[in-house]
Amino acid sequence: MTTEFSSRNTFRKNGITGLSNNSRNVITSANPSGGSSAALLQKQLSFKTPIGSSQFVKPDEIEMIDCSNSENLAGRYNKNNIIGWICCAPCIWLRTSAAVHKMAITSATLLVTTLLVASPILFLISTAPSPLPRDCFMEGDTCLPTSSAPPECTEAICETVSANIQARLNWNKDPCSEFKKFSCWQSTTNQSNTNLIDMGSSQKSVDIQMQALLQNSSMNTNFRKLGDLFQSCLKLSLNSTAIQRIFYRLGGYLTIGTLGPSSIAPLVSKIYELGPSPLVDIYYDLSYGRRPHILLIISGPSTSSIILENKIRWMNPKAPPSRLRQGVPNLLLDLIDQFLPKGLSYAQKVSEKETIFEFIKELNKLQVEQSRRGFWDSSVLYNITSLQTMYPVLNWTLLIPKNWSGPIVVRNADYLRALQAFLTKYPSRVAHNSMLLLSTLEILPRDYPNVEVCTRSTIWALPDLASALYIAQHYSDDSKDIIKRADIIFKSLKAHLKRAPSLKGAALVKLSALKIQSQTWEGFTNITKILKTLDSLQINSDSWLENILEIYKKNKLVPSTLVNSESSLHNAWAYPIVSTIFYDTLSHSIVVPLSVMLIPYFNAKLPPYLHYASIGVSIAKEILRSITKTFDDKAMRCVPHSVNIFSNYSRMDILIHSGGMQISYHSMLSLTGPIKGMARLPGLNLTPTQIFFLVSAQELCAESKYMGIDTSASEFDNILGWLIAQGGSATEVFKCPSGSMINIQKTCNVL
Repeated sequence: MTTEFSSRNTFRKNGITGLSNNSRNVITSANPSGGSSAALLQKQLSFKTPIGSSQFVKPDEIEMIDCSNSENLAGRYNKNNIIGWICCAPCIWLRTSAAVHKMAITSATLLVTTLLVASPILFLISTAPSPLPRDCFMEGDTCLPTSSAPPECTEAICETVSANIQARLNWNKDPCSEFKKFSCWQSTTNQSNTNLIDMGSSQKSVDIQMQALLQNSSMNTNFRKLGDLFQSCLKLSLNSTAIQRIFYRLGGYLTIGTLGPSSIAPLVSKIYELGPSPLVDIYYDLSYGRRPHILLIISGPSTSSIILENKIRWMNPKAPPSRLRQGVPNLLLDLIDQFLPKGLSYAQKVSEKETIFEFIKELNKLQVEQSRRGFWDSSVLYNITSLQTMYPVLNWTLLIPKNWSGPIVVRNADYLRALQAFLTKYPSRVAHNSMLLLSTLEILPRDYPNVEVCTRSTIWALPDLASALYIAQHYSDDSKDIIKRADIIFKSLKAHLKRAPSLKGAALVKLSALKIQSQTWEGFTNITKILKTLDSLQINSDSWLENILEIYKKNKLVPSTLVNSESSLHNAWAYPIVSTIFYDTLSHSIVVPLSVMLIPYFNAKLPPYLHYASIGVSIAKEILRSITKTFDDKAMRCVPHSVNIFSNYSRMDILIHSGGMQISYHSMLSLTGPIKGMARLPGLNLTPTQIFFLVSAQELCAESKYMGIDTSASEFDNILGWLIAQGGSATEVFKCPSGSMINIQKTCNVL
């Protein structure tokens, strides 16, 4: 484990590792030669299409973007075009002009009739327009030098990346009909090959590095609390007295036949006082404008409870909105067995389990559906009385501090109204028992404890300290270059979107004002200050539950602490350990964590199409999310029903992912026209546009698999094929015949 981590860490920091020494072996094992179908497919997808052919965008769709990565390449090709024109123009005019041909025919007729020295037919054939010179070719009415393949990248990082892409390709499959099987091949060879780098899941890379650091017995004393918290997670057992004490503290199990409470509101208040609530999230944020003031925000459970953020959201970095998982948590069944009394009969236990499962599953479905709608139906209230009248589902006087007199913003009011209707469907006894289990699940890890689960739970429970540990391994002067390149991509994506005909009015104004925040919070490098804030926090290496409740208690601040808080800035910082790009409404900016930019595909020595296939798609998705309110109608019409395979994605998210790919793809084309001059990857006989779609697909496969999605299901194949088909270019890029899967997919242009 230590050796693997070391190689991964070195690669992510420097962009080059010794892995390239074995990259050729990876290619050989992953691309079996000798098969006629594989050889035919390689020939079909090779660099046969001339640069500037119909597979690229139209000339009027091309806009030159000021980009440091493309200036030299563009200049080189402009120079070649000029030289080629000077060289080829005279000979081409003489040998291809119809006027010259007519003059030759007339001259031949006169010569034959007067001198009779040669055969007319032979003379006419000799003066017919001949093929173009070998060093020239025609594109429409334009004379250009002969198209040649761009140069091959000779950097070691290019060789490694090429090997990793190649190892996941199955050349015996046709991308036009089986794109997932072609692009995301899982063979026994590439599954066991330790030279393969996890290109697609930056979160997995972070977790692997942090896991090695947390397991290091010689960890720096500054981060000892992280190590103790990690150990307490590994020792956690569902059959513990600590869990039973939580059940008892919240009221305990209400047996069958017991009359439940008249309202669930008092129990919700007890849960909120003890730990994170599974129903609502209450925190403080700033208003918009030049002179912002403090607001109290009420929303649904928009953030994973394991990321125990400070309740004052503008003071510290933010965690991205969590994607709620559909269904029920993995720990629920065993937790119910510990919750139900031993004296129940078998039939009673089965009945109770079914009822609790139904309650929790339906509540989860409600929260997932409401979370898709965003915060566009927010409302502002100015006192608790009005809040209680409009949303009587909970007792707000017990949840909101009594001395709070500022504005109250209710985000996603439809959720609170739907919650009211949901709770009336179930007896209060069933709701009481189910809420006890839900509240306990909120402070437990998301799965059965192991090193991977406990690593994620630990770094998300103490995100500031964990981020400081991560930054200490990576932060350097190289980060400035990474941030600069992310800004360049962001500007090129905006430039492309501004030309979209359907983008008008408020959306165009929002796009113009949109910013990117890829800087790292300076507080992560000030370990002394971070440790000072954790002085009062006692971490016991034997009790996970007590540790989490202590952390929650520390982070739950009261309004009196807000008096001296700075409220003049709208900055949004990201936790580098949570590898998700997200849009922050308050600062109106796209927030990019450092760990996302450290992925191998974003190495400066790689050609730009790899940058746009990875970082570009992720940023474009959030740009699209920031400038539009809803795509409900289009999502229902366009997105296939197989989207249900994505337990963490809604129909809307898949549609936005499609739009992000479209935006990033066409922005990439605008860099140097039809991608002229972008270096090829060694040993990978594919065009830049083909590699763009392949890398985008491989990243989605890797990320989905790490998130627990069944990527081997047929539904996943359908969704991946649908995504690749959008934008109208994949059909030409892969030269798909009419009737193939990609060709017949309904195009759903987001803009």
